[in-house]
Amino acid sequence: MNSIVLELQRELLQKDCDVMQVLRKAHLIAVKLNLTEFDAWIQGELHGYMCEAENLPAYRHMKGELKAKNPRLGWIPAILSTQSGQTLDTVPVYESLSALIDIGQKAKGNYFYYSYPPEFSMKICRQAGAPTYMEIALFISTHRIVEAVEQVKNCLLEWTLNLESKGILGENMTFNETETESAKGLSQQINYYGPVVHGNVTGSQIVSGSDNTATFYGAEAEIIHEVKESLEKEAISEDDMETAIELLEDISEKLSQNKKPGVIKAALSGLKDFLLAAGADITAALIVAKMQGMF
Repeated sequence: MNSIVLELQRELLQKDCDVMQVLRKAHLIAVKLNLTEFDAWIQGELHGYMCEAENLPAYRHMKGELKAKNPRLGWIPAILSTQSGQTLDTVPVYESLSALIDIGQKAKGNYFYYSYPPEFSMKICRQAGAPTYMEIALFISTHRIVEAVEQVKNCLLEWTLNLESKGILGENMTFNETETESAKGLSQQINYYGPVVHGNVTGSQIVSGSDNTATFYGAEAEIIHEVKESLEKEAISEDDMETAIELLEDISEKLSQNKKPGVIKAALSGLKDFLLAAGADITAALIVAKMQGMF
């Protein structure tokens, strides 16, 4: 008998097991048996999870070392917490498993990092009493990705053993009526689900490698538009707003003229300093993040 369930077991026990291939096969089995809850977990690993998903597996809450990017010293260790006292050394990882594997393979220095969005970093810097804005990121060992892959394989293996114990084997990729009926009584609980990590870090970007800086937004032409949108939300005086817009338009013109990077950097730095003095901290933080990605 050619059993798809036993075939999946054999593949999971192979040293060179292709975890994405076994997930696809598990998806096929789950759909045929109408195991929708278990398949939701499989789909999450295949395609990624929705942000702030309630049932994000515990192994996807990855712990790392929190660092701040000092303008003079580079990345330095940071010990920070939120106002609620929650430490920031753990982050929920929503990417598909294939994306995480790719990040792990491309990483330099055996780690990757999550760079928090500028607004969040600015808020944390204020709470910590930092003298200047610093980018905040969580550096995570690539071993965490290896652990996630192994957890997925272990979970699938336990699932196939449970199916086998109930006589659900699937001959020639099909399940008979008895097997389908037996599947209804199976528990679809995933053993590795854990508590949700609370705290909104929407906009975090994953970065692999040792010396990479986060490229938050794509083409340079988009920078002016996004900074202007942020600026319009700032509560600053009308005169300061007019001056900021003029400075921004000047930068836009320099970009269109393909001025040297040093000229653009100096103009952005001038705008950032003006905004900090005017009280437009969020937009100033956004510019800092843009500059770190550009230069």
